[in-house]
Amino acid sequence: MKKLIIALFVLGIALPSFAGLKLKGVVGTWSYEIVTDMETLTGTLVFEKDGKELTGKVITDDGQTIPLTKIEIKENNVLYFEMEVDYNLLKSTMTIEDKKYIGTISSDGRDLTVTGKKID
Repeated sequence: MKKLIIALFVLGIALPSFAGLKLKGVVGTWSYEIVTDMETLTGTLVFEKDGKELTGKVITDDGQTIPLTKIEIKENNVLYFEMEVDYNLLKSTMTIEDKKYIGTISSDGRDLTVTGKKID
């Protein structure tokens, strides 16, 4: 019984730290590239830790800053977030592997591929 209690205690300490690793892995600055029919859009995504939550913003290459909303870390290294641009809600889902990611950004039923890597 004593071993079971010790194991549960250790597991209780370890699980939050494993979850924290995911958060730490996202925090930082990431590049992005979105190829459209007309042009290639580039810039950075900045994720910061605010207490136990993630906050974030997009900084376009022309200097526009767009706040991210509803940021969620999901299973299998998937990061989900939303942002509003010109009254359009954009939804993004990215799968992070090491310091790179690939995903989609969706609006009005149209999906575009987004790729990038961690800068810092």
